[in-house]
Amino acid sequence: MAAKDKTPGSRKEALTGLAVDMMQTSGFSALALRDLAQKACMQAASLYSHFDSKNALARQAMALYAQRQREDLADIDRAPSGHARLHRYVEMFAATLGNDNRLCLGLMLAVERNAIPEEVMQEIRLFSAQNIAWLDSAWELGRADGTVRSAVDGKTAAPMIFGAAEGMMAFALLEPEPAPAFRRQLGGLLAALGVQA
Repeated sequence: MAAKDKTPGSRKEALTGLAVDMMQTSGFSALALRDLAQKACMQAASLYSHFDSKNALARQAMALYAQRQREDLADIDRAPSGHARLHRYVEMFAATLGNDNRLCLGLMLAVERNAIPEEVMQEIRLFSAQNIAWLDSAWELGRADGTVRSAVDGKTAAPMIFGAAEGMMAFALLEPEPAPAFRRQLGGLLAALGVQA
């Protein structure tokens, strides 16, 4: 078996990025390696020089998606106040919806949990933990700087906000303009929880 390519910006990363895009719109079950190969202008058999299986591709896709989000969150962390970070978090999710009505990859894969192997589910759990830890930190910064006026601590608020964000993404697709609807809904929840405008 050929050695797997691990270099950043490699063909493997490009293929993984394509798989992310496809699964954000169609999910895991609908991902056909033949379709991925066609989009990448290569033979389907050539995919196996990069991935051992469809499951390995899905695990790599979820890991890449989480890595990209970590980079986005690091960028958001440049905002000096808690409320500014939380509002930018809303915008990050809204931007996903604004990109051809795509959903969060973690959400798309989690709803197919019965068809997905444990190693992929573990990547989804890590992604969820990443979001909850970041939200906890941003929330506590806001409480400290006065831009989040709430007696609720970050450990309580963070999973509520993340769960709401994931669920609201799906329901926003029922609206004529999903991204603005999501922005209003999650922004309204943050305001109700004490996040300043």
